[in-house]
Amino acid sequence: MVFRILRSDASIVWKDEEILKRYSKYRGIIDGTHLARYLIAKSIKCNFKLSDPIEKLEGLLKEKSNEFNELLNEDPLDLKNRVVHEINYITLAETIAIKYLMKCIFCERQCEANRISGEKGFCLISKDSFVSSAFLHMGEEPVLIPSGTIFFQGCNFGCVFCQNYDISQAWKGRKDIEDVAQKVNTIQLAAIAEKLVDKGAININYVGGDPIPNIHTIVGSLKFQKSNICQLWNSNLYLTEKSLSLIIDFMDFWLPDWKYGNNKCGKKYSGIDNYFDVITRNHKRIHDEGSGEICIRHLVMPNHVECCSKPILDFVAKELPKAVMNIMGQFRPEFHAFEYSEINRRPTSQEMQEARNYADKLGILWRPVS
Repeated sequence: MVFRILRSDASIVWKDEEILKRYSKYRGIIDGTHLARYLIAKSIKCNFKLSDPIEKLEGLLKEKSNEFNELLNEDPLDLKNRVVHEINYITLAETIAIKYLMKCIFCERQCEANRISGEKGFCLISKDSFVSSAFLHMGEEPVLIPSGTIFFQGCNFGCVFCQNYDISQAWKGRKDIEDVAQKVNTIQLAAIAEKLVDKGAININYVGGDPIPNIHTIVGSLKFQKSNICQLWNSNLYLTEKSLSLIIDFMDFWLPDWKYGNNKCGKKYSGIDNYFDVITRNHKRIHDEGSGEICIRHLVMPNHVECCSKPILDFVAKELPKAVMNIMGQFRPEFHAFEYSEINRRPTSQEMQEARNYADKLGILWRPVS
């Protein structure tokens, strides 16, 4: 059995019966009584050829996903004794991801850049992945710390108020990416993850920027990771359905960032189309088809309680009953926010209270992690 040290404030949160119920498998991985999903995936044998057409590989992916989800019903102890295959479900997902890179559709911008040949879309990331930093993060939600965070350079969003603008946007057109981040391959990324485990991480937290442009490298790194550690997707969740299919079975915990309650605000402040439509679809899918162990981060924005906070809370209450929310008051007018007078300030205490009171009214669990 594996024992990992939890912070005292985390231990207090874990005494909440509802938190323990909703995050039971994640806690089981921490305690060593459950197996991380990516380790289970390695036991699913796959037979395919690199030359197989993408449609055939996608069909096989669906077949192996069904096989994977059937395995989840088995006893955790039996799963630990399964044989690991060299060519497995993860290998298949990585192969498809690399093929998608030839006409990139990872995010819903669907730039279709041939990243294999060096073309770049909005994120300005080619086939290579770049890590700006990796460390034990003690500032995450209590149930997640110490979190083994891996920050990737680049992002598929253009948020005018981004607090991580130095790694998401500010470098674009000013510096070469190799001047500000470390290029990593799948083996090197796996080594970074394992070092974080050795330092005491209770999860591997893929963040950025955003991890979406790096799906191929992240999935590929799972072939070389060995620790029974929670895999955590910390993202804007603006993925296509096809790219979400590549990771949905491998992630144990989801930490999505849900900013806007409509499409108009998403376009104005992040420069993306159909925001609410895409985000609701993907949240519903990870809730119903994925691990379902989710902590939604909602950053309350000034003057956006009615148009954004409340519609998000309505959807969560109705469609995502297993999710927990972090209703955050950390918004501050960074980057280019000063150009938009309506958000050029911190949210007031009244705005925060209104959003949180509305969550209480809807029965949403938020207090233990906010």
